Amino acid sequence: MNGVLGMISALLLAFAPAAAPGADPASEQVVQGTLGAVDDVVLARADLWWVLLFVPLAALAFVWAARQRRNGMRALGNPALVERLVATVHHGNRLIAAIATVAAILCLGVGLMRVQYGGTAKIIPAAGLDIVLAVDYSKSMLARDVYPSRSERLEAELRRFLDRAGARGDRVGVVVFAGAARGLPLSRDMRLIKLYLEKADPLTENPGGTAIGKALRLALTYLIDARRGDARASGAEASDEAPPSEADQVIVLLTDGEDTTSRPKEMAAEAARLGIRLYTVAIGSRSGEPIQKFTADGQPDGYQMDEDGNYLMTRVDEPLLKELAESTGGRYVHVAPDRFGLDEVEGWMGELSRAQREDTVEIHRDEGFVFLVVPALLFLSIALALGERRRVKA
Repeated sequence: MNGVLGMISALLLAFAPAAAPGADPASEQVVQGTLGAVDDVVLARADLWWVLLFVPLAALAFVWAARQRRNGMRALGNPALVERLVATVHHGNRLIAAIATVAAILCLGVGLMRVQYGGTAKIIPAAGLDIVLAVDYSKSMLARDVYPSRSERLEAELRRFLDRAGARGDRVGVVVFAGAARGLPLSRDMRLIKLYLEKADPLTENPGGTAIGKALRLALTYLIDARRGDARASGAEASDEAPPSEADQVIVLLTDGEDTTSRPKEMAAEAARLGIRLYTVAIGSRSGEPIQKFTADGQPDGYQMDEDGNYLMTRVDEPLLKELAESTGGRYVHVAPDRFGLDEVEGWMGELSRAQREDTVEIHRDEGFVFLVVPALLFLSIALALGERRRVKA
């Protein structure tokens, strides 16, 4: 394997672009350093090493086929007659084609293991908060009182929030809820959290409803787990009680509805006991919006009605959300369609204390598979272009 990587390094050295002079200095929050172009060649998918077993298998298959041809010609009988029958076979082309095919398989196998080189290193500051975003994805989030819809506008704002949280060094978890709650624990991988939110859809969240209490319970679980993980990393003894947090911990609740079944006040009391602040963000109308119905393929299908033919309405429960926030030392904000954003919440969080953790380094390498795929295609083209028969002069 070291020999293969050495050959790849030489190839990358010949084709890798030189670093541009006069690069801009790194920012205070993210420090970037250019790595050597080929000094550090790695295989991102080294676990696919077994793909290289096809190389000797292909070589053995060609050897076996050659022996079978020789045995078949001996079985025909008269050697002189057989020699005349195979006189036009180009053995040299056949050997070159076999070698080219095996080389192509080798290049494709190493390419599948994702050869990477050079790139940039980012030092991510670790003085951050622990934040869990509890996001309402009930079907009422499809209302269009916020352009283009509540859910789409919220997703765009969350992407901006996550970009800034990553730059600050915050750890972020996410809880998606309707009538039930699910989510991801705290992480610094903002790309993973964005992907998780992109896959969330109010149309597919079941059961329906707005279970704020269940969302807060799961958010508290993630924050307590993060505390215990930090305690284990520092060598503290395990305990059933939640250890103190190195940084202020925050839950940001974004919802447009009212909860009548999952007892959110009890979860807020538990958050207050643990010293976790709850910021509540109300989305949508105070007066209420009719709840839309949708077909199986997600198309609007009128509005929901009660038994008396009256439209069912969804409205923000401002008294509840204010009580939840104030009981934990947090704050409440109502987001109107004309000023949709989380800037106010981020301003409040700027006043909180941040943990001093060990910085992490993220390395973003350049992909080198193209330097293997192109030769593989060239080898395959040679193998297919070479004929097995000699040209016979008329």
